[in-house]
Amino acid sequence: MPEEKTNRNLLNLSYEKIYHVISSLSDFLFVLNPDGYYIDVKFPENNNIIDIDPNFLITKHYNQQKIGNEFNKRFHKYLTKIKETSINQEFEFNITNEPDTFYFYAKLSEFKTDKGEILGYILLAHDVTKVIDSEEALKKELEEQNKKIITLEKEVNFYIKQGDVITNQRAKVQKERDSLAVEKDEMARQKAIMEKDLDFIMKQGDKIAEQKHKIKKQHDLVRTQKKKIEDSILYAKRIQSAVLPPNRFIQHLLSEHFIFYKPRDIVSGDFYWTKQVDDRIFIAAADCTGHGVPGALMSMLGITFLNETVNKNPDIHANEILNELRIHIISSLRQTGSTGESRDGLDIALCIIDHKKRTMEYAGANNPMYLIRNGELSEIKADRMPIGIHRRAKESFHNHVINLEKDDLIYLFSDGFVDQFGGENGRKFLSANFKKLLIDNCTGSLNDQKIVLENTFDEWKGERKQLDDILVIGFKIAFDKEEVKSVTDYDWADKTILIAEDDPANLLLLKKSLEKTNADIIHAENGKEAVKLFRTNPDIDVILMDIRMPIMDGIEATTQIKQVDKDIPIIVQTAFTMSSEKEKSFKAGCDDYISKPINIKELYATVCKYIEKND
Repeated sequence: MPEEKTNRNLLNLSYEKIYHVISSLSDFLFVLNPDGYYIDVKFPENNNIIDIDPNFLITKHYNQQKIGNEFNKRFHKYLTKIKETSINQEFEFNITNEPDTFYFYAKLSEFKTDKGEILGYILLAHDVTKVIDSEEALKKELEEQNKKIITLEKEVNFYIKQGDVITNQRAKVQKERDSLAVEKDEMARQKAIMEKDLDFIMKQGDKIAEQKHKIKKQHDLVRTQKKKIEDSILYAKRIQSAVLPPNRFIQHLLSEHFIFYKPRDIVSGDFYWTKQVDDRIFIAAADCTGHGVPGALMSMLGITFLNETVNKNPDIHANEILNELRIHIISSLRQTGSTGESRDGLDIALCIIDHKKRTMEYAGANNPMYLIRNGELSEIKADRMPIGIHRRAKESFHNHVINLEKDDLIYLFSDGFVDQFGGENGRKFLSANFKKLLIDNCTGSLNDQKIVLENTFDEWKGERKQLDDILVIGFKIAFDKEEVKSVTDYDWADKTILIAEDDPANLLLLKKSLEKTNADIIHAENGKEAVKLFRTNPDIDVILMDIRMPIMDGIEATTQIKQVDKDIPIIVQTAFTMSSEKEKSFKAGCDDYISKPINIKELYATVCKYIEKND
């Protein structure tokens, strides 16, 4: 506001009028001269002059309030208008003094003499806060009442519509009343029946609720059991994968090869097996009865018996291996040939490659072998009997001897590929198409051939379910490349191997076998010492762990070592004479195994898989 100035032009002002205004003022007033400045006003009272300070007038009831810039702007706006128009100006403003806000109604008027001369201006302001608050409360109450009215109107409309419906229904009811009277007794009888049925339904509902609760419990139990079964099968897959020959080992034996292996379920009834003894390489593709877990159990038996048979007689012929395998299977499954007895067994194609003689022996139980030479395919047929109980179980399998030539292609397989249903007509793939597929792609690399087989199978199967496990092995004869990696080719001078072994003879064999690799060998006589050595030697790269040792066996030692370092490779060495030893070994955390008696090349291939893993 402008700075207060005194203007004595108002001395002629009617004191009675001003005093009357002041005496009736409810809130506050401003008195201004014609230029718009505050003035002091003095009033006579009982012959005494009363000096009324404008600040007193302004703060008459609000001495704690601050008017602020917003009021000043509005006041000057309306002061300008009244000067221009001589029309009284009315406006509203508010003053905020946290936390309260006060609302005012203001009127700005000219003050004139009787002759019409402007002596100044008077601003009267009245507190309308309570009025506004009341208005707001009334507005809210009115809004609530309006909402209630709308709700009531909706309800009224609803009941009006319902009334129309009821009226129509009454007409129909009246029309049918006569017929209903006739049927009253029947309705009463039906009502009794319905009440009886309702009582029965309610009882059934209780039973259903009880059954639902039982079903939920059974469902939870099934889910738990399913999880346990899946975990067990996944663990079985780990065991089965470890028992299958590692790819690095096969690569040492057959430099150019492929293995198309596709189990139908998590674990497989098909398995492949390789072994090397001196200059002879044994390789087989087998298909056990069934698939999934039963087939996988049979595959474990088959691999174990094949290893035992060859370890016992390294010079054995291919057909003799099948004869021995059949004896073991029949004996283990206690097959007698009685009616209704299980006919479990396996089909197999087995080859023995002799490097020196450059020949290959083949014997087959239901599974043939294909040989492609110079683009032409020859089939060496298998004996039409399985490895297991059969009417021809006393007959020997035939041994086929084949003279090999460089670049001969050999294929061993199960029947899963050719028996798969698919294509546009949903038929089997069949052997003729399989042979043509191999011939058409025989000039490509073995890896390319595998890709062709995989793509063809997936395209043929389409959205249909895979019916059986798939196994196809292909390898090329290349005598100048198939020599097994020599012991002298391994150099592990910066590696440390811990051997946990209590048998002096086996320890000596392992040390002699590994000394040419230049690896640092540490020996522990029992499992307890092995754990202690591992804790005190952080540089150990691989552990060869015997299962059966005094004080602490290899299984317990493996468990404790894996608790220290779960990533340390542990290879157990055992004959697995007890079926539970293999399961316990892998459950304890072992990564792989080598069978006894130790085969040197198998030892090197298995250790190499882990000791060179991070190089």
